[in-house]
Amino acid sequence: MARNINGIKTEIAREFMRNEYAAELYGFAPGSEFGDIFGAASVENILLYVWAVCAWTVEQLVSRHKEEVAAELEELMAHRPKWYRDKVLRFMEGKELIRDSDTYDTEGMTESEVSACRIVKHAVATESRDASLLTIKVAGESGGERQPLTAEQERHLAAYIGEIKDAGVRVALVNMEADTFCCTVDVYYNAMLDPADVQASCTATIRDYIENLPFNGEYTNMALVDRLQAVEGVKIVELRGSTSQAANEGTTTQINARLTPAAGYFKPGEITVNMKAYDEQG
Repeated sequence: MARNINGIKTEIAREFMRNEYAAELYGFAPGSEFGDIFGAASVENILLYVWAVCAWTVEQLVSRHKEEVAAELEELMAHRPKWYRDKVLRFMEGKELIRDSDTYDTEGMTESEVSACRIVKHAVATESRDASLLTIKVAGESGGERQPLTAEQERHLAAYIGEIKDAGVRVALVNMEADTFCCTVDVYYNAMLDPADVQASCTATIRDYIENLPFNGEYTNMALVDRLQAVEGVKIVELRGSTSQAANEGTTTQINARLTPAAGYFKPGEITVNMKAYDEQG
């Protein structure tokens, strides 16, 4: 973590006050507090502040230089999946790349105009272990909800990726409707509460968990049960089953413990919450 000016000055002052020669010269006991001996307007205090500012400036310059060198190396080295993810998020619909580069000229554009052109709001890039293939999943947004890009937008994005990618890299672009998530849950609830209210809260919790997973985040049955267990009035949660169906598949997949959605995100399908009064279970 970068040091601030006051922190640097404090370290210099502490070392100064520990110095036996300085203590003998000024007549203070080694280890004394700097502020107890020297006032805010003293020459010594001003000098220490100036030295601290100089040290801070040097550290900032070195840190900036390291960042610039790292960025240059990143451009020269074979690009990793994260680089492709970042580049896809910077894709601008309706704009041309600067000649012989992988960047856009945004001079004269406002932040809102740049944001409007960047239609890819979610992206992830993963490299296959079994084949030389880079898979890039993308999604846009409408009304705060994830949605696929249009066919035309996908075509433009694919052309952009083809322009910026390293030679020889095979890319699979995934842009499709959300996977449909369904589940059946038995909830044992506090019999003193209205089952309809508890059921509504459980259904809302399931939808919230599914819809707000990180893009390409892993769903787990355990995490869903944990979320339901935290709902007021819920005593026991028994997950009877959970399934997922990708938009490009005709069959559903039984979820065994965990699953990463093929599209990168889910949408709720049939959510069944069976309510059972806890006190009735002997």
